[in-house]
Amino acid sequence: MADTMFHHLHTWSSNLQHNLSDSVTRMTIQDYLRLVIIVGGYALLRPYLIQLGGRFQAKDHERELSEHETSSMAAMSPNSLRGQVSVPEDTDDEDDEEGETSGAVKTNDADWGRRARRRQREMIRKLLEAEERARAEEDEDSDKEIEEYLVKG
Repeated sequence: MADTMFHHLHTWSSNLQHNLSDSVTRMTIQDYLRLVIIVGGYALLRPYLIQLGGRFQAKDHERELSEHETSSMAAMSPNSLRGQVSVPEDTDDEDDEEGETSGAVKTNDADWGRRARRRQREMIRKLLEAEERARAEEDEDSDKEIEEYLVKG
């Protein structure tokens, strides 16, 4: 095991040395100039880019936030998404109930989508109800624990 690790490390180091020396010896004057221009341009422009970013950040921090906005740049925070799942309206309920009560099988292409949307809404409702029940049970359990400590004391 140690021999294979040593062998891999030796191979990687020799590859690095060979590739680095090869790339430096094969570089032409044009390649060196290109490298110097890129590194020099970055070194010269970096302070100005940082100042520009600082100005944008200062303007953003000075702006007043609305009451439901958590940060100035975030369109919506992950915390605001939690607990805000809504169930779509049942716009197709009357049509589905009529088709089910008449016993006629509809062959319209749009019907399979309507039934799928309805199943999806029902599933979302069930999940939300289960989540609410779990929260209520959790709250009751924590209340009982707190009550135990209060009664003992």
